[in-house]
Order: sequence, then structure tokens, then C-alpha cells
Amino acid sequence: MKNTFSVSLIASLIAFSAFGQKNSTKPLTPARGHYRQLQTYSTKSQDAELDKQKFETDAATIERRMSLKPQYLTGVTLKDFQIPEVPANSSELTRAEINYLLELQKQRTPEDIRSSLYMANIWYSLRVTPADSTYRGFRKNLFHIGRSIGTWFNPDDLPLTADLMAKVWRDASFFIWSLKFKYARIRPYVIDKNVKNLEDTDWAAYPSGHAANSYINAYLYQELAPEFTDIFIKDAYDMAHSREIIGVHYPSDSEASRIFARQFVNKLFENEQFKKDFLKVKEEWALKAKEKFQR
Repeated sequence: MKNTFSVSLIASLIAFSAFGQKNSTKPLTPARGHYRQLQTYSTKSQDAELDKQKFETDAATIERRMSLKPQYLTGVTLKDFQIPEVPANSSELTRAEINYLLELQKQRTPEDIRSSLYMANIWYSLRVTPADSTYRGFRKNLFHIGRSIGTWFNPDDLPLTADLMAKVWRDASFFIWSLKFKYARIRPYVIDKNVKNLEDTDWAAYPSGHAANSYINAYLYQELAPEFTDIFIKDAYDMAHSREIIGVHYPSDSEASRIFARQFVNKLFENEQFKKDFLKVKEEWALKAKEKFQR
């Protein structure tokens, strides 16, 4: 048994080494559906006055959000990520996106609303501690993407995975908030009062944090269980789309998040400490990613 495990571990180390090199340049899949179709519209300004409207964030909030620095990507800056410039408020694209949200609003069902509002509460608190009553719930949220792949897919059975994803969430949050503060995009319902948002937000729109974190999780879990790639990506897509259903994000917020997530995960796999921690997670999955059998 010991020899079998040793051979398996050596094989996984070799595979991981090759994988890490390949992953650092993994490409983004092309946009599809309404994300691709809406990209044909111009992002340029049509009304300078409307374009002056920005989401204003007070200095104390910015300082608090930026106080938790990355743990892996310590040498990375915003310049290392290339996401599209935010469309002007008065652009053809923004108008087309709002029209899309209005049509989506007409079609949303009670189940669409229920599931989208449920997903609005899927996030992770960076300041939660094991002593907090909310700790288990937040740890569980780290496994929302891919939740259907097995009963073992949970923070209790995969504690190293949960620890890694929590650290990744911290790194991602630093850059997501940096981008939100940089672009300060106002929400669609600010431009058009006919958009009936079902969630109140007090932060900028671009990019979507829910979408970005979901795609990041999907891309990481994809490397641990590639046979479930379609499920991980679909779960992330559903999370992104849920933000459009409830009227708080433009489709371009979602697409910018997907672009950022791919680049962010590629950066992680260029980081030596992350690769070491990820290898431990791979070993954890080799031992525990299976249904239990008892006679």
C-alpha cells in the first residue's frame, strides 16, 4: 500500500509540474450568447454630462476594503490585468445592455427571483473567524460552485481546500475592489429608473464581485476535477446571470469579471507559494474526493 501511494504521489507531482507551466497561459474561452452579441455596440460617449456620473465611495470605506492585502499575489498590480475599459454611461452599449435588462425583467419568474436572491447571499467574509457563529456558513459558501458533484465536496471533508479558497478570495477581493474604485461605474437603475432592482447595493458595479469570485472558483476547481468542468462553469455562469436578473449588473460587468477571473487564476499558477499549497489540495482530493462506503 505504501509503495502504491508513493508511486501515485510521484506521478501527481510530475503531472502538477507540467500542469502549472501550461496553466500560466491558459486562454479565455470566447464570449457567447448575449455577452458576445452586445459587444457589437459602441462603448464611446454620446453625452458628456451623463458620463460624469460616477459612484462615490467614501475614503474610510476604501481604506477598509484595501487594508487586507493579497497573500499570494503580493507583487502583482492592477496593471497586470487587462479588462475592457468600462463603457460610457451614454454609450450605445450601455443603452443596449439596459434594454436587455428591461426585457429580462419582463421575463423573470418567481423562481428566477428566488434563486437569484439566494445567490446574492453567496459570498465570503474575509474577517470571519472560527469563533464566529457564521463561520461554517461562510466556509460552505466557498463550495457553492460545484456543489452538486459529490457529498464529499464540502469544507469539513476538504479543509485544506477551504483554507486555500479563503486565501484566494482575499487576493481576489483586493483586486476586485481596486477595479470597482477605479471605474466607479453607476448601476443600471441609476441611469434608467425603469430597471427595478431587487437588491440594494452601496458599491460600484464594474466588475461584478459575485461573478468574478464564482469564475475564479470554477477555474480552480476545474483543475482539480476536469471531468466536472461543464458543471463548474455553468454554476459560475448562473451566478453572473443572477446579478443581471435582479437588475444590479450590466452584462459587461459579468463579462469583465470572467475576463479578470481567467487572468487572475493564471497569475496564481505563476506563484510558487500558491502552487505548493495547491499541490497539498490535490493530495487531499486524491484521498478524500470520493463517496464513503461502509458495510
